[in-house]
Amino acid sequence: MGHSSNKLYAAAVANLPTPKSRWPRWIVSGGGAGFLRPAPGSWGTIPPATVYCLMLWCKVSEPMRSMVLLALALVTGTLLVAFGKWACAYYRQPDPGTVVLDEYAGFAIAALFMPVPHWCSDHGRWGLFLFTAALYVLFRATDTLKLPPANWLERLPWGWGILLDDIASAIQANVIAQVVIQLWLL
Repeated sequence: MGHSSNKLYAAAVANLPTPKSRWPRWIVSGGGAGFLRPAPGSWGTIPPATVYCLMLWCKVSEPMRSMVLLALALVTGTLLVAFGKWACAYYRQPDPGTVVLDEYAGFAIAALFMPVPHWCSDHGRWGLFLFTAALYVLFRATDTLKLPPANWLERLPWGWGILLDDIASAIQANVIAQVVIQLWLL
């Protein structure tokens, strides 16, 4: 989301040499989703939400969905940590808005091990789309609010801070969704 609250290492970012290569911007932007405006983080959450919705539509089993989501989170998280310092140096910001791999990993964690309420399944693709949209909104809300410990984790340097605040927000979204589903929707 491009938070400017990480003042602790903003000076370190300013002192980094500007990278000569430009190709990693396609990786950290999630294939270009991070270039979309306004709200690149919201745009960056659409690709993993689309993958999740397609898995629901194709009736992929819960264990297989979670394996795919876990793999997505691990791959995108690893890439973000690997290219995080490059992204900070290239964009001259502690948490550049164009970097959306954290949203990829975050939404994957938010949807991990998520039971699908019967109401959603009973209403076919439309119900499954609405369920995915609700998860999307919940994840975006927790990512925007940055409740503790997310607001502390975003202060970590380079890719770690960019990634881990979204992972904490995703865990919060997952827990909220699981509780709501268990209490009201199943």
